Amino acid sequence: MTNSVHSDLPAIQWDGRPSPQDGSVIDAGGQRNPDSAIDPHRSDFVLTRDVQVARIRLTHWVFEQATTTARRCGFAWKPQPDAPSTYPDLCAAYGTSKRSGGSLPVSSENSASVILTSPEANFAWRFIHDVAHVERGLSFSLVDEYELALWQLSELERDGFGTDSLEYAFLKADTLGQVIINAVARRFPADQEVFDLECQQLGFEQGILREIRRESS
Repeated sequence: MTNSVHSDLPAIQWDGRPSPQDGSVIDAGGQRNPDSAIDPHRSDFVLTRDVQVARIRLTHWVFEQATTTARRCGFAWKPQPDAPSTYPDLCAAYGTSKRSGGSLPVSSENSASVILTSPEANFAWRFIHDVAHVERGLSFSLVDEYELALWQLSELERDGFGTDSLEYAFLKADTLGQVIINAVARRFPADQEVFDLECQQLGFEQGILREIRRESS
Protein backbone atom coordinates (compact mmCIF):
# COMPACT_ATOMS: atom_id res chain seq x y z
CA MET A 1 0.00 0.00 0.00
CA THR A 2 1.18 3.48 -0.78
CA ASN A 3 0.67 6.61 1.29
CA SER A 4 0.15 8.79 -1.74
CA VAL A 5 -3.34 9.67 -2.89
CA HIS A 6 -4.41 8.30 -6.25
CA SER A 7 -7.45 9.72 -7.99
CA ASP A 8 -8.90 9.91 -11.45
CA LEU A 9 -10.22 13.36 -10.52
CA PRO A 10 -8.30 16.64 -10.54
CA ALA A 11 -6.54 17.46 -7.28
CA ILE A 12 -9.03 19.05 -4.92
CA GLN A 13 -7.78 21.97 -2.88
CA TRP A 14 -9.51 25.06 -1.57
CA ASP A 15 -8.43 28.03 0.50
CA GLY A 16 -11.62 28.58 2.46
CA ARG A 17 -12.95 31.15 -0.01
CA PRO A 18 -15.62 30.71 -2.69
CA SER A 19 -14.42 29.87 -6.17
CA PRO A 20 -14.83 32.49 -8.93
CA GLN A 21 -17.96 30.67 -10.11
CA ASP A 22 -19.39 30.63 -6.60
CA GLY A 23 -18.36 34.23 -6.13
CA SER A 24 -20.55 35.29 -9.03
CA VAL A 25 -23.56 34.16 -7.03
CA ILE A 26 -22.47 36.12 -3.97
CA ASP A 27 -21.63 39.26 -5.95
CA ALA A 28 -25.07 39.11 -7.54
CA GLY A 29 -26.63 39.39 -4.12
CA GLY A 30 -27.97 35.86 -4.21
CA GLN A 31 -29.79 36.19 -7.53
CA ARG A 32 -30.33 32.96 -9.36
CA ASN A 33 -27.52 31.98 -11.69
CA PRO A 34 -28.97 31.11 -15.13
CA ASP A 35 -26.74 28.04 -15.20
CA SER A 36 -28.04 26.77 -11.84
CA ALA A 37 -29.95 23.51 -11.73
CA ILE A 38 -32.51 25.18 -9.47
CA ASP A 39 -35.88 25.91 -11.03
CA PRO A 40 -37.84 28.29 -8.77
CA HIS A 41 -41.11 27.12 -10.31
CA ARG A 42 -40.67 23.59 -8.97
CA SER A 43 -41.36 24.53 -5.38
CA ASP A 44 -42.16 27.34 -2.97
CA PHE A 45 -38.68 27.81 -1.58
CA VAL A 46 -37.02 31.22 -1.70
CA LEU A 47 -33.40 31.66 -2.74
CA THR A 48 -31.45 34.17 -0.69
CA ARG A 49 -27.84 35.24 -0.50
CA ASP A 50 -27.46 33.46 2.83
CA VAL A 51 -28.76 30.21 1.40
CA GLN A 52 -26.37 30.35 -1.53
CA VAL A 53 -23.39 31.17 0.67
CA ALA A 54 -24.30 28.33 3.04
CA ARG A 55 -24.38 25.88 0.14
CA ILE A 56 -20.95 27.05 -0.94
CA ARG A 57 -19.55 26.72 2.57
CA LEU A 58 -21.02 23.25 2.99
CA THR A 59 -19.48 22.25 -0.34
CA HIS A 60 -16.09 23.54 0.77
CA TRP A 61 -16.40 21.55 3.99
CA VAL A 62 -17.21 18.41 2.00
CA PHE A 63 -14.19 18.81 -0.27
CA GLU A 64 -11.96 19.44 2.74
CA GLN A 65 -13.26 16.33 4.50
CA ALA A 66 -12.90 14.23 1.35
CA THR A 67 -9.32 15.37 0.82
CA THR A 68 -8.44 14.65 4.45
CA THR A 69 -10.07 11.22 4.22
CA ALA A 70 -8.24 10.39 1.00
CA ARG A 71 -4.87 11.33 2.46
CA ARG A 72 -5.52 9.32 5.61
CA CYS A 73 -6.71 6.23 3.73
CA GLY A 74 -4.14 6.38 0.94
CA PHE A 75 -6.70 6.39 -1.86
CA ALA A 76 -9.28 8.73 -3.35
CA TRP A 77 -12.45 8.14 -5.35
CA LYS A 78 -13.74 7.59 -8.86
CA PRO A 79 -17.39 8.13 -9.87
CA GLN A 80 -18.83 5.35 -11.98
CA PRO A 81 -22.32 3.90 -12.59
CA ASP A 82 -21.45 0.38 -11.41
CA ALA A 83 -20.07 1.37 -8.01
CA PRO A 84 -20.73 -1.01 -5.09
CA SER A 85 -24.41 -1.01 -4.12
CA THR A 86 -24.33 -3.50 -1.23
CA TYR A 87 -22.41 -3.36 2.02
CA PRO A 88 -20.35 -6.53 1.35
CA ASP A 89 -19.38 -5.20 -2.08
CA LEU A 90 -18.40 -1.85 -0.57
CA CYS A 91 -16.24 -3.54 2.05
CA ALA A 92 -14.54 -5.58 -0.67
CA ALA A 93 -13.91 -2.50 -2.81
CA TYR A 94 -12.57 -0.62 0.22
CA GLY A 95 -10.16 -3.49 0.92
CA THR A 96 -8.96 -3.47 -2.69
CA SER A 97 -8.33 0.28 -2.61
CA LYS A 98 -6.57 -0.01 0.73
CA ARG A 99 -4.19 -2.62 -0.64
CA SER A 100 -3.56 -1.07 -4.05
CA GLY A 101 -4.00 2.65 -3.45
CA GLY A 102 -6.46 2.73 -6.35
CA SER A 103 -9.52 4.95 -6.25
CA LEU A 104 -12.68 3.74 -4.53
CA PRO A 105 -15.63 3.60 -6.96
CA VAL A 106 -18.56 5.79 -5.89
CA SER A 107 -21.90 6.03 -7.63
CA SER A 108 -22.09 8.59 -10.43
CA GLU A 109 -25.88 8.37 -10.61
CA ASN A 110 -28.56 10.75 -9.29
CA SER A 111 -26.31 13.74 -8.67
CA ALA A 112 -27.82 16.25 -11.08
CA SER A 113 -29.98 17.98 -8.46
CA VAL A 114 -28.27 18.16 -5.07
CA ILE A 115 -27.79 20.69 -2.27
CA LEU A 116 -24.04 20.91 -2.90
CA THR A 117 -22.87 23.18 -5.70
CA SER A 118 -21.92 20.51 -8.25
CA PRO A 119 -22.23 16.80 -9.02
CA GLU A 120 -18.48 16.51 -8.36
CA ALA A 121 -19.03 17.74 -4.82
CA ASN A 122 -21.71 15.09 -4.36
CA PHE A 123 -19.28 12.41 -5.54
CA ALA A 124 -16.83 13.63 -2.88
CA TRP A 125 -19.60 13.41 -0.28
CA ARG A 126 -20.39 9.85 -1.32
CA PHE A 127 -16.73 8.98 -0.85
CA ILE A 128 -16.81 10.34 2.72
CA HIS A 129 -20.08 8.53 3.39
CA ASP A 130 -18.95 5.18 1.96
CA VAL A 131 -15.61 5.20 3.77
CA ALA A 132 -17.39 5.99 7.04
CA HIS A 133 -19.72 3.03 6.48
CA VAL A 134 -16.75 0.67 6.37
CA GLU A 135 -14.56 2.28 9.01
CA ARG A 136 -17.40 2.50 11.54
CA GLY A 137 -18.75 -0.97 10.75
CA LEU A 138 -22.18 0.35 9.77
CA SER A 139 -24.19 -1.52 7.14
CA PHE A 140 -26.81 -0.16 4.75
CA SER A 141 -29.66 -0.99 7.14
CA LEU A 142 -31.92 1.90 8.13
CA VAL A 143 -30.74 1.73 11.75
CA ASP A 144 -27.09 1.93 10.73
CA GLU A 145 -27.79 4.68 8.19
CA TYR A 146 -29.53 6.64 10.96
CA GLU A 147 -26.53 6.20 13.26
CA LEU A 148 -24.15 7.25 10.50
CA ALA A 149 -26.24 10.36 9.78
CA LEU A 150 -26.06 11.39 13.44
CA TRP A 151 -22.29 10.91 13.45
CA GLN A 152 -21.82 12.94 10.27
CA LEU A 153 -23.89 15.77 11.73
CA SER A 154 -21.74 15.69 14.86
CA GLU A 155 -18.64 16.01 12.66
CA LEU A 156 -20.11 19.09 10.99
CA GLU A 157 -20.97 20.59 14.37
CA ARG A 158 -17.48 19.81 15.68
CA ASP A 159 -16.06 21.85 12.81
CA GLY A 160 -17.98 24.94 13.90
CA PHE A 161 -21.33 24.69 12.11
CA GLY A 162 -23.92 24.98 14.88
CA THR A 163 -27.24 23.18 14.94
CA ASP A 164 -28.97 26.46 14.07
CA SER A 165 -26.83 27.09 10.97
CA LEU A 166 -28.09 26.75 7.41
CA GLU A 167 -25.25 24.35 6.65
CA TYR A 168 -26.40 22.06 9.45
CA ALA A 169 -30.02 22.26 8.26
CA PHE A 170 -29.00 21.25 4.74
CA LEU A 171 -26.85 18.32 5.86
CA LYS A 172 -29.52 17.18 8.32
CA ALA A 173 -32.06 17.01 5.50
CA ASP A 174 -29.57 15.34 3.17
CA THR A 175 -28.66 12.63 5.69
CA LEU A 176 -31.18 12.14 8.48
CA GLY A 177 -34.06 13.38 6.36
CA GLN A 178 -33.36 10.93 3.56
CA VAL A 179 -33.17 8.05 6.04
CA ILE A 180 -36.59 9.00 7.43
CA ILE A 181 -38.12 9.28 3.95
CA ASN A 182 -36.71 5.87 3.08
CA ALA A 183 -38.09 4.37 6.30
CA VAL A 184 -41.59 5.83 5.91
CA ALA A 185 -42.10 5.98 2.14
CA ARG A 186 -39.66 3.23 1.08
CA ARG A 187 -37.96 5.52 -1.39
CA PHE A 188 -35.55 8.41 -1.54
CA PRO A 189 -36.64 12.03 -2.12
CA ALA A 190 -37.77 12.62 -5.69
CA ASP A 191 -35.46 15.64 -5.91
CA GLN A 192 -32.70 15.97 -3.31
CA GLU A 193 -32.15 19.67 -3.90
CA VAL A 194 -35.82 20.61 -3.55
CA PHE A 195 -36.22 18.37 -0.50
CA ASP A 196 -33.21 19.86 1.33
CA LEU A 197 -34.26 23.43 0.56
CA GLU A 198 -37.83 22.79 1.69
CA CYS A 199 -36.64 21.24 4.95
CA GLN A 200 -34.68 24.43 5.61
CA GLN A 201 -37.48 26.78 4.57
CA LEU A 202 -40.48 25.01 6.07
CA GLY A 203 -38.77 23.28 8.98
CA PHE A 204 -37.37 19.76 9.09
CA GLU A 205 -40.61 17.98 10.00
CA GLN A 206 -42.78 19.91 7.55
CA GLY A 207 -40.25 19.37 4.76
CA ILE A 208 -40.41 15.63 5.37
CA LEU A 209 -44.21 15.68 5.39
CA ARG A 210 -44.35 17.59 2.10
CA GLU A 211 -41.96 15.11 0.48
CA ILE A 212 -43.97 12.11 1.71
CA ARG A 213 -47.17 13.64 0.34
CA ARG A 214 -45.53 14.61 -2.95
CA GLU A 215 -45.86 11.18 -4.56
CA SER A 216 -48.78 9.88 -2.50
CA SER A 217 -51.19 12.64 -3.52
